Amino acid sequence: MNPAILARNFIQVAWRSYRMGFVVLVVGILLAIFAPHFLRADNIINVLTNASVVAIVGLGMTLAIASGNFDLSVGATAAFASVVSLSMVPHYGVFISVLIGLVVGAIVGFCNGIIITELRVPAFIATLGTLTIVRGFSLIYTKGQDITLFGDTGYKVLSGGRLLGIPAPIIMAVALAAVLAAVMKYTPFGRHTLAIGSNAAAARKAGVRVNPVLWGVFAIVGATAALTGMIVSAQVLTANGRLDTGLELQAIAVVVIGGTSLSGGQATLVGTLLGSILITMINNGLNLLNVPASYQLLTVGVLLLLAVALEVSRGLDLRKVLRIGTSA
Repeated sequence: MNPAILARNFIQVAWRSYRMGFVVLVVGILLAIFAPHFLRADNIINVLTNASVVAIVGLGMTLAIASGNFDLSVGATAAFASVVSLSMVPHYGVFISVLIGLVVGAIVGFCNGIIITELRVPAFIATLGTLTIVRGFSLIYTKGQDITLFGDTGYKVLSGGRLLGIPAPIIMAVALAAVLAAVMKYTPFGRHTLAIGSNAAAARKAGVRVNPVLWGVFAIVGATAALTGMIVSAQVLTANGRLDTGLELQAIAVVVIGGTSLSGGQATLVGTLLGSILITMINNGLNLLNVPASYQLLTVGVLLLLAVALEVSRGLDLRKVLRIGTSA
């Protein structure tokens, strides 16, 4: 074969496999040149920690998008789980309260799965409705007030704890990515999730129990949203029903920017981690350059639009994406 063709094919394969790593590296080099103090050890740890918080819910969202769905209620779920969890700490302690928060998130996600599969409501509409309902529950539960922990309850370990000097959110994000990667590659649940994302009708004909798989997928999304919400609350030991507004945009953005296709059928969990790092790096760099915080939202939106535009150029049908869930 022509050496030029071999070289071109090699470059194409390398780019598809490692493009997010390349992009993160290039952006990191640019920030190191133009943003003062970007490469300071404490700043790098700060970037990775903040990226991990978004990555946790992003990893759950990766499964949803891989299954041909998505979840717009993750921000509301995070807020509800965190207010319930914090309110339980004085009565049941930290460990039980965190478990309760995870269960609350999983239940919300499971309900989303039921609405989508049994009532055949498109995920876009179902989770948009759940977003407002769960926000309402949060505000009713808290009576519109903040829930605050006082004293050394140990809850702050979720955000400030360290193991061998590594912050807890980083450890949780990497561990979760490893577990979910193993699940997606080696278990029937993972393979069925991808099969549903590729073609739900064909998967059903092949004997895949589509509905229970999607219940599990959305329960995982809800649990990861809950964990993210509790980590955010642990940073200031305060939670309220308005917490984590906009988290759904961040979660979808890191997944799509990381390389998981909105059309479903494949999951790039490492890409989601790198997408989280990329967005957090850029926002951190803008802070160091004294760029107003409002421009950070523009950054996320622009990157998301670019990622979707790239998919559309490859043949993604956005109308199919917005009808997600009806074929399950």
